[in-house]
Amino acid sequence: MSIPLKIYCPDSTSRHQYIFKLIFNELLGVEYDFCQNANDSIINYSLEPSTGLICTPQGLLAESDIRDITIEIKKWDETSCFFKTSNFGLPFDIFSAAFYLVSRYEEYLDYEPDNHSRFPASFSIFTKNNLLEEPLVNQWALKLKGILLSQDQTLKFSPRAFAFKSTIDIDQAWKFKNKGIARSITGTIRDILHGKWENILDRWPVIFGLRDDPFYNFDWQKSIHTKLNIDVLYFVLLGDYGKYDKNINHKNLSFIKLIASLENVGIHPSYQSNEKQSEVKNEVHRLNDIRGTKTLKSRQHFLMHTMPSTYHTLIANGITEEHTMGYSTHLGFRAGIAAPFYWFDLENNVATDLKLIPFCAMDITPLHYRNENPTEAIKSLTSLMTKVKAVDGLFVSLWHNESFSETERWKGWRKVYELLLQESKN
Repeated sequence: MSIPLKIYCPDSTSRHQYIFKLIFNELLGVEYDFCQNANDSIINYSLEPSTGLICTPQGLLAESDIRDITIEIKKWDETSCFFKTSNFGLPFDIFSAAFYLVSRYEEYLDYEPDNHSRFPASFSIFTKNNLLEEPLVNQWALKLKGILLSQDQTLKFSPRAFAFKSTIDIDQAWKFKNKGIARSITGTIRDILHGKWENILDRWPVIFGLRDDPFYNFDWQKSIHTKLNIDVLYFVLLGDYGKYDKNINHKNLSFIKLIASLENVGIHPSYQSNEKQSEVKNEVHRLNDIRGTKTLKSRQHFLMHTMPSTYHTLIANGITEEHTMGYSTHLGFRAGIAAPFYWFDLENNVATDLKLIPFCAMDITPLHYRNENPTEAIKSLTSLMTKVKAVDGLFVSLWHNESFSETERWKGWRKVYELLLQESKN
């Protein structure tokens, strides 16, 4: 049995315990223990002098409130960091910096929301400092590991290995079918008004069964996932019809059959449920009834998320694993980490059991927000994956069945997805 890493940290708080567990146990796979004397420690996280590795506290972990903090990014060898402390030992308080990022501290502060009342990537310190595509917390953890091993080669680490996970949101299982006569006629009129000739030619042949519905491409998905042995998780929208909630009725038998056929499924709480939180309970119950199992996983439709109320609502409805942590507008790491982590409730200053699975690449991002063609998108996504592989992190992609339709704006994007999956195996 290996000897635990000794940390000297007098008067440790819930914040200390949370971030030490994340970095040492979850990212580096090393056990740690608190010691009572600074000179007995390998890491001295205090203002006291010692012979061990000194990391001077910036102060954030000893606090219990939420306040505006000035962030000044500096280079630290090949990475970047903030909360500079001293020239002795570690030059930055990486524990406070990592806590600031993964707790999403900045999302509790004042910001100007986007058109959907979400925290925009443009307000993040990552975007402002061109660091959004850097998994900083993983980089810091590995850098710390190297420093510790240089001091004590007997330390035993069991770090994470690179992993890839595909997640797919089902906002509309069918493009034309199972919509009902009223929606079909309305859609036809809208297509004519907007000159969408491809839809005009396809809609009614699909409705009458003369052509396959382009959004219903689950057989193709299954074939590519099976071929490449890809772990995939689906999130299904079961909210009532609304302006941003366009799926078909949850009682539709074809829809029920589809949902029952999928192996790994979570709930996709509707856009309107972000304002009417009782809808989350209704939608979770709908999925429970269809699947005959308790729903534990979730991702917000439109990534509708408000800190901390969204997480409180999900916990109250039995969700234990949440997948909204990311941006639609930007590739990269919203919380600065390419690995699962548990939500720390800053308002109550306590760690929770809600596991957050951050995604770093969404289908709409290269297509719409970066204005990339499929060839350019492949380069962007594989470049991002290379960074995740370099830190033995988790790369989570977010796609929609619509993205594989090979219609309208999505022509050529099946290949992007397939090449992304292949790259995950290299």
